[in-house]
Amino acid sequence: MRNNALYFPYISIPENSWTIKSLLYWDKLSSIVPMDHIDRPEQLSGFMRALLERDLVEQVFPSNYLYEIPEFESSFIRYLQPKVRRYRENPIRTFSLSGRVHQEKLVPRANLHVEKLGHLPDFLIQEGLARRIDGAWFEMDTRVANMFMAYLAICLGGVKDVNAAPITSEFKYSNFLGHFRRENPRFNHQRKANDVIINGLLPIPNEPIDLDKLAQFKTDHGHLLPALRRKVENESAQIALLNDPNDRVEATAGFIEDCKYEKEQIIDAMKPSWSKISFGSIAPLFGSGLAMIATDTGNKAAYTGAGLSFVATAYQALNSIRAERKRASALPLAYLAHLNRLNA
Repeated sequence: MRNNALYFPYISIPENSWTIKSLLYWDKLSSIVPMDHIDRPEQLSGFMRALLERDLVEQVFPSNYLYEIPEFESSFIRYLQPKVRRYRENPIRTFSLSGRVHQEKLVPRANLHVEKLGHLPDFLIQEGLARRIDGAWFEMDTRVANMFMAYLAICLGGVKDVNAAPITSEFKYSNFLGHFRRENPRFNHQRKANDVIINGLLPIPNEPIDLDKLAQFKTDHGHLLPALRRKVENESAQIALLNDPNDRVEATAGFIEDCKYEKEQIIDAMKPSWSKISFGSIAPLFGSGLAMIATDTGNKAAYTGAGLSFVATAYQALNSIRAERKRASALPLAYLAHLNRLNA
């Protein structure tokens, strides 16, 4: 599994307990931010700026990495093309309320920065799914915008220098990551086991958060959580292999009991900083398909075995990184490069 996480779909990470749990669980938490925000930090929320100032969150600038994925735009366009006509011709959503049929106009209302879109704007504008509204910003069909942000997070997370599992604070986006897919019940069992285990093991501060204390806690005791995270992920995968639901329940409860020592370690480490701690729900932090997404991009079966066509699209894009390297290594001048390494 990956040790870092990449938040989506928004630029600024929300100020709530979900973020605190995320900061405690992952080695590093990042967010996707346009490059022009460097010179205009006021575009970020005050909470986001406070996180950045304390090195609790890092910014990932798409333009620094998208060039490494040759098929980034083309893979997404291939996935989107069969859906374009339906999206364009069905801007009306019909629903029933109190026995009467109502219609609601779906107006494009999601704004995305051009840095995140690569060369996609031309295609989206041509197909009537987006329009330029202000310089580098585009307004587009919300369905497409949400889909794209999930795709972007998966692709950026798969780049070697980012190497982060995409996570989201909103459950509606977790479906893009493969959560609750009927095609892969074992995968869902693993997520459920993970939810229950972490809910029973990971304490969180139950009082207003002092970000300075949180940053100091991660500096002093952050080494305790990665080991626990790996242990939980491995055990959850083993529990998912059990066919009987009662066996899965018993195995989960038994593992939580076996981890009593680790739990007490974390509680003791937290006490100097927070007088009140609690154990609460962590969904959708762990209910969003992280195991599937965190898998090595070379493992094609992990991306396609569950019928996750959307995630398979991201796999195809990421696989183009390796393909490009193979082509580069076959060029005539590559021989000289290999020779130079030999003589170094």
